[in-house]
Amino acid sequence: DAGELGAGHTVTAIYEIVPPGVKNPAEQTDPLKYQNTTPKDGGNEVMTLKFRYKPIDSEKSILVETPVIDKKVALNSSSENFRFSASVAAFGMVLRDSKFKGTATFDLAKLLAEGSKGKDPEGYRADYIKLIDQASKLKK
Repeated sequence: DAGELGAGHTVTAIYEIVPPGVKNPAEQTDPLKYQNTTPKDGGNEVMTLKFRYKPIDSEKSILVETPVIDKKVALNSSSENFRFSASVAAFGMVLRDSKFKGTATFDLAKLLAEGSKGKDPEGYRADYIKLIDQASKLKK
């Protein structure tokens, strides 16, 4: 809510997808769309992304809804930004020892980050990789 961005800015959002039949502990804002449906198209629609934006010089926001389709893209074929974001998500789950971390480790987070560092003119991604190393040493 209120994740406001200025014109020309970008953001990466990471979503947790709760599969059908799993109790969702989060507060519901909209009726569930996927919990009680039987896929007719092979089940490749995994969620509906909803966001609002306000055109410049307007007081009214516009709702945009779009389904997200599972295209089964291999991780090494995904974008640098996606892989780097996956590293950050994995790192956060490992740091707090989340029960949802699966097989994520500090080593995996570092491997993803190093493989998706890309152009890093300000050195932020390099600093993040150093942070993974420091956290890993502290947890041992």
